[in-house]
Amino acid sequence: MSSKIKIITAIYVLIIIGIIIIANTKSTQYLLRFSGGIPYFDKLGHFFLMGILSFLVNLLLKAKNVKIWKIKYLLGTLIVITLVTLEEVSQIYISGRAFDIGDLIADYLGIFLFGELARFIYGRYLVK
Repeated sequence: MSSKIKIITAIYVLIIIGIIIIANTKSTQYLLRFSGGIPYFDKLGHFFLMGILSFLVNLLLKAKNVKIWKIKYLLGTLIVITLVTLEEVSQIYISGRAFDIGDLIADYLGIFLFGELARFIYGRYLVK
């Protein structure tokens, strides 16, 4: 199971990197404009893309917890939150892109929700 999760996660990360490159490159941004006519597509995209990333990373890390100030957090969730925050903030400095707090909120909601889903599935079905 672990090798399958590694492969799926690696492919998924490459897809997300591809989407980010397309969005950050002025000459290819038009490829993502189809989504502009669909209500809430951008926010739902953020929610599901980053949520699924969180799900896969947390499964890959076997839903490992880290304790910060007496609160347990999923390590994968913290990693994904950090990377997603850096990527969203970096848009301030990229021509043709703009930081959007709504995107970041959608990212965080997906990351937390899917992270907890990974914790549940790992604990319920994958722990041997």
